[in-house]
Order: sequence, then structure tokens, then C-alpha cells
Amino acid sequence: MKINVKNEKQINEALNAVNKQVRNAYHYNVKNMISRIEFELEHKHFLKKHWVGLKFTCNPNAQVFPNAYKGIPEATYFQIERFASGWFLVGVARKECRADYIKMMCTLTDEQKQAVMDAFYKF
Repeated sequence: MKINVKNEKQINEALNAVNKQVRNAYHYNVKNMISRIEFELEHKHFLKKHWVGLKFTCNPNAQVFPNAYKGIPEATYFQIERFASGWFLVGVARKECRADYIKMMCTLTDEQKQAVMDAFYKF
């Protein structure tokens, strides 16, 4: 699956395939998460040329559940990846709802690692 994040109809179709009654995700969740990720990357001075290949798993319904639930309910997760032409939705899944809103699920290239170190040492 590789859907451009600008195509709201296809994003909603992909998400609706796994959505249930509660803790769902929609196209506006994808756009909000991308905005949040871009803000954080720019805030940390991580140059856009190093964003290609970054992949994030997002849960817009993240929360902690008390032990009284006797288990953890499921939520809709989606994966977005940065390509040279922009952000794309590359996967959707239904799994246990955890407290993590965004997880970075990728390995950095040597060039990206160096860019992170350079940004860290700039003061």
C-alpha cells in the first residue's frame, strides 16, 4: 500500500477497512500527525533532505487503560513514510491501544545519523 496523504478518499477507504466501532483513525488524523512530526523534526533542526526514508507508526487514540479493563482494547494504527515526493500512507492495522502517539520505526542511514549529531552539537 502506498497512498499519497493528499488523497483523502483513498486514505479513508484504507482506514475504514480496519476501523471498528471505537478508537478509529481518519484522514484528518493522518494530516495532524504529519504536521506534528514535521514540526518536531524542524524544531530539532533535522534538515528536510534527511527526512527521506523516515517511517512512523501513529496511534491517534493513544491512552493508558486501568487494570480494571482486564485487557487492552484495540485501536487503529497507521504507518506513514517520507519519500522524495512527500508523505505517504504505507500501512494500516488494528492492534492493542498503547500510550504512544507516535513511534519512529526506522533505521537511520549514516548520513541521517550524522545530520542528527550535527544538529545536536549546534548551539
